[in-house]
Amino acid sequence: MKIKIVIWLGITLLSLFSAVLFQSINVFDFSITKLTIPPGSSARSVQAILEEHEILPPRSSFLMLVRLFRLQDRLRAGDYNFSPSDSLLKIILKLTQGKTLPPKQLRVTFPEGTSIYKMGLSLKDAGFSNWAEFQALVNEGITGGLRSNHWKIFKYVPSESLEGYLFPDTYQFYADASVEAVAEIMLKRFEAVVIPFWERSKQDTKLNLHEILTLASIIEKEARVPSEREIIASVFYNRLKIGMPLAADPTIKYALERPTKKVFVDQLSVKSPYNTYKRRGLPPGPICNPGLDSIKAAVYPAKTDYLFFVAKPDGSHTFSKTWQEHQVARGKVLLNNPR
Repeated sequence: MKIKIVIWLGITLLSLFSAVLFQSINVFDFSITKLTIPPGSSARSVQAILEEHEILPPRSSFLMLVRLFRLQDRLRAGDYNFSPSDSLLKIILKLTQGKTLPPKQLRVTFPEGTSIYKMGLSLKDAGFSNWAEFQALVNEGITGGLRSNHWKIFKYVPSESLEGYLFPDTYQFYADASVEAVAEIMLKRFEAVVIPFWERSKQDTKLNLHEILTLASIIEKEARVPSEREIIASVFYNRLKIGMPLAADPTIKYALERPTKKVFVDQLSVKSPYNTYKRRGLPPGPICNPGLDSIKAAVYPAKTDYLFFVAKPDGSHTFSKTWQEHQVARGKVLLNNPR
């Protein structure tokens, strides 16, 4: 008789224990909730998080079971997918086995002509939390590791800024990637696309790579019609040849702390080495990250006698050889598009 009672009690306890292990807040609710368990969370705080998001019922047996099996130190932090239909056993197994979500990947597109400042803002919009650190790194904090890994590039870079050397393209990387890793991906792309072209064509220009990238960055900002890149390049080469200032509005915008869409007359006196209205020759470095087509145009400009160009409303330009012709062209633009 006593044996039967013991067996009955054992079966009853086992049934109750199984019921506890396989309890769920709603066995018919298969919706998914993404939760983050912060590093250093205690078993009690983990239970509170799960109960707050209705993954566990109030006053669940979670803490009791974790303590019973001495699993307090085996609960792992991370991002998890939980469902109200998950059993208590399944939840505990997820947390102790570290069945976290794969690291989130971000996809970011940097159009041709994007500056490192705007690259940082694009990273911010994509959900990259270290976007400001990225801006600081590529602007003035190039590390020894980056230099040694990409010596083919850095032998051409005379400054600490990577402006012009982060190739504009679409990239994928993990949301928790280091800023060095993000910069590395972009440098590798530059190394794969630009360096081979430069090695083949550098004998065709008197400018070095940094100067070519600087000129290409201005061409990138000025050219709204792709077919005009080489012609715009020729204008700047012609101005450089006779010692005429480049007078490129995009360089003024780059020099301004708060640039406006249109460059105004009073902004042309800004004190900056990037002010190509006051300073002759090329500015000290690129003003954005140009694409390969603008880089090619900087190496292989068209052969023209043009010294001036004025933008039309559709983004194309009228090119002129003399100041008088330029004034006529400007007048036509203003006449046809009065403000």
